[in-house]
Amino acid sequence: MNTIRAFSPNKKGRDFVVGDIHGHFKLLRSLLEHSKFDVELDRIFSVGDLIDRGPDSLEAISWLSQPWFYAVRGNHEQMLIDCVSGNGDIARHTRNGGAWLYQQTTAVQYELSKILQALPLIIEVDLLDGRKIGLVHAEAADDNWQTAKDALSGHFGDDRRRQALKTALYARGRIEQQNHDPIRGINQLYVGHSTVSNVTRLGNVVYTDTGCSFHDGALSLIEVNAETVTQISMRQE
Repeated sequence: MNTIRAFSPNKKGRDFVVGDIHGHFKLLRSLLEHSKFDVELDRIFSVGDLIDRGPDSLEAISWLSQPWFYAVRGNHEQMLIDCVSGNGDIARHTRNGGAWLYQQTTAVQYELSKILQALPLIIEVDLLDGRKIGLVHAEAADDNWQTAKDALSGHFGDDRRRQALKTALYARGRIEQQNHDPIRGINQLYVGHSTVSNVTRLGNVVYTDTGCSFHDGALSLIEVNAETVTQISMRQE
């Protein structure tokens, strides 16, 4: 399993983080146009859940082929992988926005699964000022960033790795408890999965999923160095 992907500082342009897209790539395209995103200079990092619920999930293939677009694996990517491999719950996936997948040919389903399996569970990005940011879909498996990475990498055994994977893809305990304790060993951690009305910070954890898959939600884009947030609502689609 591809666990961690690390990136050196962007010496040419800007870095952005985008919340859960859920197939609404038209919204993302509008946000990038508004932000004057430069494909020659800038980079964009996604917290996962590229697919399901929205109208253009299949576009994930072309976006992930771009040299400036990177994503961690979300629980919706994991559901697709599990279902295509024969280990998932297709009825559950369908109820959660995955019906589009089963309208595709078997070849396309396998191509998608192969592409999504290559996504890391964690992304780390070094910034020019010496800070380091991280991305994981739902939550870090520990309040210490290195320990969380080691757990996902299997350094503490398979049982701990499986629990860390479940936390990375599905957990909501930190936001449910309104836990402001920082994650040690990382300057800022960007997550999705848990829907918030606006980009929300708890300690050094930033929640970015502003619910673009819901009629009253929005897709949010964060420029990392300036920490500015740009949103486009579903009503504007």
